[in-house]
Amino acid sequence: MTYYPDRNDEIEEKRKLAEAFLENPARDAFATLVAHGGFWATETRGSIDHYVDDIVFEDQTPDEVATAVERALKDTDGLEEVLDLDGFGWATTTELLHVLVPDTYAILNKRAVAGMEALGHDPPNRQTASVEEYWDFVDDVQEAYETYDLRVVVNESESAPDVPENHTDLEAADAAFNAHYDEDAYDIDLAALREARTGGRRLEVPEELWERIEAEVAGDPTYRDVEDFLYSAVRNELNRDG
Repeated sequence: MTYYPDRNDEIEEKRKLAEAFLENPARDAFATLVAHGGFWATETRGSIDHYVDDIVFEDQTPDEVATAVERALKDTDGLEEVLDLDGFGWATTTELLHVLVPDTYAILNKRAVAGMEALGHDPPNRQTASVEEYWDFVDDVQEAYETYDLRVVVNESESAPDVPENHTDLEAADAAFNAHYDEDAYDIDLAALREARTGGRRLEVPEELWERIEAEVAGDPTYRDVEDFLYSAVRNELNRDG
């Protein structure tokens, strides 16, 4: 499914539908939301009615779903409560929360994973990610947005529509991820962007030192992986000397 050139309009429509469901929780309001052409998480579901009636609302009510979502909008500690809802994985949960509070939640779906991998990050598995891994992912998306000027990348593209000025950094990053994912239609290649910005440079570390760092990182949740450790060490040293 492609979201251009009307992607921004679809986002605004999706936001209105999400707000309408929260204001008046009802089965039909929820079905209209997830059946919308711009609701990406349900694009592969064969039957929206089956998803809504036999999965989401088989054992829980629209009010229960809306209450969980409202809590997560007010307090990020409520994220796990939404994830525990029937029929809500990472893609559905983060898409819904992102459209309502786009400065807090980043979408974790296959497009975001592909985009972040192209930019040299190691995003979590969108099927098994923990809440802690998700918030690390959000930080990484923000870092990638800043490092690669992703709003500018989208706005300077010849094929993707500009990111509206009122859209957040996380929304701009998601626009870049979506355009990158549909590589046959749009001229945004995040892997090529990374290559151009870094010149293909990679840290070369002796095997023995690499293994020592791996052992250190394995017991320290501060770092995502060995490269994260190494880049952090370099940044800290540069900041110290500066």
